[in-house]
Amino acid sequence: MKRVIGIFVVLLCLPTLLIAQEGVEHDNILKLKIGTGYQFDSYLSPLGYTGLQFGLGNEWWQPFRQDTRLGRSGRLAHWAHVGCVDMCVTDYHSSARSNSYLGLQIAAGWGAFYEWRWLEDRLRVHVGPYLETGFSGRYHAGNVNKIVSFDVAIDAMAMTGISWSFYGKRTSYRLNYQFRTNILGFDYLPEYWESYYEITEGVPGQPRCSGPWNHNTVKHELTLDMQFIRSTWRIGCEHEYVSYGTDNLHFMHNQFSLVLGCRWKYKIHANARL
Repeated sequence: MKRVIGIFVVLLCLPTLLIAQEGVEHDNILKLKIGTGYQFDSYLSPLGYTGLQFGLGNEWWQPFRQDTRLGRSGRLAHWAHVGCVDMCVTDYHSSARSNSYLGLQIAAGWGAFYEWRWLEDRLRVHVGPYLETGFSGRYHAGNVNKIVSFDVAIDAMAMTGISWSFYGKRTSYRLNYQFRTNILGFDYLPEYWESYYEITEGVPGQPRCSGPWNHNTVKHELTLDMQFIRSTWRIGCEHEYVSYGTDNLHFMHNQFSLVLGCRWKYKIHANARL
C-alpha cells in the first residue's frame, strides 16, 4: 500500500518537474482530500448514489520567465501561470445500499493569469483563462449489459481568485478563494443503448461541442495556508459541481471535500554542483 501511494505522489509531482524553469521560484502544493458526494448516471441507473470520495492532488504556481526584457519590470511582471493534477476515487451506494458505484476521476489543467496586488502584496486578485481535460469512469456492480460508464471532456475555462495575507509574531497566514467555470469545450458521452463491449468494437458514442448550455462545470475552494518556522501547511474545503447530458441521458456529480496539504517553494539550478 505504501508503494502504491508513493507511485501516485510521484505521478502527481512529475508535471511540476517537467515544466519547471531554471532560476524561477516555484510554489508547489501537495494535498490530500476526503469528502462526500452525490452521483447520478442515467446510463447505468435511474437512481442517485451517495457516498465517500478520496483524492490526491498537486498544484504549482510560478511567474513567467523573468530573465528577458519582459521580466520583472516588463510586460510580464504581473503575469504567472498555474498547473494542477487531481485524482479521486469514489465509493457511492444507492439509498437502500443494494448496489454501488466505484469511480475514478482524473483532471489535469494549466492556466495563465494576470494578478493585481495592493497593500504591500497582502491583497491579491487574479483573473485568467484555464484549460482542463478530465476523465470520469464508473463501475456499476449490479448491472449486466451496462456495467461501465465513462466520459471525457476538454474545457476552456475562466478562473479567478482572491487572497489575503496576515501575520503573527513568528508565523504568517494566507486566506485563498479560487473559482473556475467552463466556457467552451468538447466532451464524449456514450449512446443510451450502447453497451460497454460495443464501445470497444468501434460503435461510436456522442462526441460534441460543449458549453454551459449542455455541460456545466463549477469548481471552487476556500483554503488557509499557515506558514510556521520549518513548514507550511494548507487546510480548507473544495466543492465541485458538474452536470451534463443529452435529451435522453443525464450525468451529474456534486462533491464536497476537506483538504489537508503541504506547501513549499523551490528553485532549480541546473548547473549547481552535486
